[in-house]
Order: sequence, then C-alpha cells, then structure tokens
Amino acid sequence: MNKPTLWQGLSTLLLPLLLAGCLGGSGSSRDSAPGDPQPPIGPANSPTYLEAVGIGVSDLEAAVSFYRNGLGMRELQRLTREDRIEVVMESADRRGSQLLLMEFTDGVGRNYQQNPGKLVFYAKDANTFAERFEAAGGRITAPPSPLPEYDGTLVGFGRDPDNNLIEMVGVPTLADSFLAAVGIGVSDLQQARRLYGDALGLTEQEFLQVPNLYDEYTLISPVPGGSALVLMHWTNGSEPNYQDNPLKLQLASADPQSLADNLANAGAEILRQPAPSSEADLPRTSIGYASDPDGTLLEIRQSIRAYLGAAAIGVEDLGAAETFYTTGLGMQVVERRSRDNRDEVVLESADGTGSQVVLMGFTDGLPRNYRQNPGKLVFYIRDLASYIDAFIAAGGRITLPPATDPVLGVTVGFGRDLNNNLIELVSEPEAEHSYFGAFGIGVSDLEQARAFYVDQLGFRQLMYLPIPGMYNEYILQGYGGSALVLMNWTNGGSHHYQDNPVKMEIRSIAPTAFTEAVEQAGGELVQAPGVSEDEGLTGQLVGYARDLDGSTIEIRQAEWGLQ
Repeated sequence: MNKPTLWQGLSTLLLPLLLAGCLGGSGSSRDSAPGDPQPPIGPANSPTYLEAVGIGVSDLEAAVSFYRNGLGMRELQRLTREDRIEVVMESADRRGSQLLLMEFTDGVGRNYQQNPGKLVFYAKDANTFAERFEAAGGRITAPPSPLPEYDGTLVGFGRDPDNNLIEMVGVPTLADSFLAAVGIGVSDLQQARRLYGDALGLTEQEFLQVPNLYDEYTLISPVPGGSALVLMHWTNGSEPNYQDNPLKLQLASADPQSLADNLANAGAEILRQPAPSSEADLPRTSIGYASDPDGTLLEIRQSIRAYLGAAAIGVEDLGAAETFYTTGLGMQVVERRSRDNRDEVVLESADGTGSQVVLMGFTDGLPRNYRQNPGKLVFYIRDLASYIDAFIAAGGRITLPPATDPVLGVTVGFGRDLNNNLIELVSEPEAEHSYFGAFGIGVSDLEQARAFYVDQLGFRQLMYLPIPGMYNEYILQGYGGSALVLMNWTNGGSHHYQDNPVKMEIRSIAPTAFTEAVEQAGGELVQAPGVSEDEGLTGQLVGYARDLDGSTIEIRQAEWGLQ
C-alpha cells in the first residue's frame, strides 16, 4: 500500500546557482566557458553512470557512525577487497549513488585530510540536517542560509571528521536526504571535462565560476539513479593536493570493456582490464581499474540496471478485458502486438506515468488457469469514489470497501477484475486522474525472492510491509516505472505460486548481462536476448527467463541502454 517512488532524473534537482550564491563572492557565471567548445558527446554504445564514490577514512567505525547518525545513511554491506575494507552506505531516501567508506589494510600511509572535492547532500530540512551533522561530530563552516533570489532555498557547508567538504541544500519535497552530487578536485578542468565527457558520455549541465573560490562543471548521466559528478578546480590561491588522493569513483557501464577502451583513448591509464573478480566478496563480478590524470582511482563495473517496463496478465477474453481496463480503470490502448503464441494489448495509465499494463490473449490452444493469480495490480487514484463507480459499472467486484489505514495514513480498497485478479485502489490526491503504481507477484518464499530481485538483480528495497491475516510483502523499485511487489500469503488459503500466466517486462541497460544474472541467481534461462521478429517488436532485442517460481521475465533494452 506504500506509494512507490517513480524515479526522476537528478537534473531537475541540481541547484548549482544556489551553491555558488551561498559560497559568497561577488557573483557567479553559469554559462559555458567563453570561447570553449562543448565536449563531444560520449559513446552511445556504452552508457555509464556513477554507481558509488569511495572516500578513504582514518577510523572506519567512527566514519560509519558519523555518516549514519549525522547524515542519515544506512549500512548495506561490508566488502573485503584486495587492499581495503569497504562499508557500503545508502542515503536515507534510497536515491543517488552509494557512498563507500574505505579503510586501507595494506599499511601504506595516506593523507585523509586533503581531499579537494566535496559531497553534496539534499535534505528536506537543511537546518535540522546541519544540527544532526554537528551533533554527530561534524564541523559547520557556513550555517544554512536562505537565498532570497532563489525562493529562500537554504544552503550550508561543513566538514566531516576527515575534513571532507559537505554541502547541504534544502529541498522540502524530499522525505529525508540523499547524496545528490559528488565533487572531485582536478588540476586541469578542461582536460577532466573532456575525459569524463568523452569516455563516460556524461552530459554537461552547467559551467559555474565562483570568483576567488573555484570553477566547476556539473556532469550528469543519461542513466537514472546515480549522483551528478562535479569537476572542481580551485581558484582561491590555495595549493590543493589534486594528486593521488584516497578517493575512488565506481563507474558502472553497459559494456565495461568498451568503457575501458574509451577511458584509455581519452587519456586515462588502464591499471587492469575488466575481468571476473577473484575476490571472495565479489565472485564473478566483472571489475577493471583505471586512473585519471590526477591519479583518482576509477573502478569499472558491469551494470545491469533495470526497471519494470510493463506488467502483463493473461486473460480469458482479450476484448472484454480491454473494455474493462479502459472504461473501468481509465487506461488507454497505446499498442497492439502479435507474438508467437499470443496477442497483446498494451495499455497506459490515464496520467501517462508508471509502467504499462499488457493484456495477453493466448493463441496456442494450451489450457491455462487465469483465475488463480496470487499477485495484484495497484492503482493510485485522485477521486476514489468516482473511480470505484466506474470500476463496478465495467464489471469489477469490490471485495473490501476503501478504508483509511491508521498506520500508513492512506485510504485503500480492494476489488477483483473480470479474471479475478486482485486490484488495489489507493487514494492519491496528487494524481491527475489515476496511474498504475505497482505490480504484485505471488512468491512461495519471500526472503528467497527478495534476495533474487534485490541482491542479484539490483532492484531497491523500499519497504517490508506485513498485512496481518492477508500477506507479507516487500515493495521494490527499479530505476523507472512502477514498483514491483513480492507477496507471500499468510491467510491460510491455498495459493498457486507456480507458472501463472503473468509476465514482467524488464528493461535493462544490458539485456545479455541481465539474463546472465538471472541464471546465476537461480532463475531459468528460456531464450537468450536476440533480435525479435514479432510484429510490433521487429528489430528489438528480446530475451526470456523465469524467476524462482516460474514467473516469466521478458528482458528488453532500456531506452538509456545500448543502442
């Protein structure tokens, strides 16, 4: 029943002008550098993003405590690497790149106090964030101050226990906070812009000059989910140490080898070509290493970043189901497809947001039970009363009238469609009309399914929600589209979890690598991704697999993936 987070690009949140104004000086310039040509667009066949940033710390446990208590982050896991231990931290709002706190174990001396970069956090309440930061042991160097010319947005600065610069920006629409941007100091700003633009395919969002402080480029990836990368060159007369800082950028790509080649062509030094890791905590993970001209370590990873592009359900009567979903649930037909064993009607929500819903009418003559699906479809609705009237008029059946949940504070009702699929109806005043917010699939082993989709396939866990006397569920979110809900029933009934006529259309940055990950996680490979000849999908890359309960996963190319 939790409202899913529909991923939005960070570009709409980046506030470089605000940051400049708070830093002071006599003004700033946000235009491209005068007379300086724009960098070439990065290679379209290797989309890349900042998966994580690693910072060396002098005291690992103290740093974990500080970032947990002072910045609201949570520890996800600990990894033993070749020369270091890494603690993986995630932002409170589960957005942006991860933060890796690195304790080196090789005995080599390092200076942790001279990082010329910064970490930028967006927070719902900048003042509260700063108070929490200071109480945990941080040092406030510029308290959050409102900028009248930018609607009073609060911006402040501080230093963590290892002297890393922390920038705090108030964004009231957030739930708590997240790591929005990562700044690295560079000795040659234009050289760095060419390298990170050409090799990574990052887009220049802003060039910013803060007089007597620094110049910076803000770069963003076309792949959603990562923090922005800020290239910083100081102009305040100081002598910052740009070389060989205990810093790491973890870059994830659809094609690690292509990324390594692009980095080499752009002037980076390749330290190790991408290859399966022999590290015990990262078995089979493809890892490579490079170094930029300032010695910043670049770790190259294989990405399978994905999202739920569409949720498909088998129906007894395709025409009747289409009428029900258009008149009863306000959806619109956007496409009709003929597949090898079925016809499909593709529907879009009234609001045009969330994943699509696909109605499947099978044509192969095989018997199927369309009335035992243990999952659900969740719709968020502005006018719940009118919506339910249309739902009933179209032939739907209300099984539980809407009621306000005292814990979650939302109004929720339940019904059944013409094929007995469970429909969850959630009141959402911010919806224009309605949208498809989540797709639930029944699973026989909830923890095993969570490990499959979260630990192995990279979906983010938003919430664990037990519904007493009904079911327990994990709400997951990909990098776009509607939420994916894993459901295990606890009401004592007999539920058929195996081989139901449902399908998840998963869009991945790298379909072949995603398919391999499904198989390695214990799923079944049905068909390796190949060029489709199906009507409506001609020329597109399509593959098939099954999850641990036999639910079909159709694997397709994300629009920000390989071209």
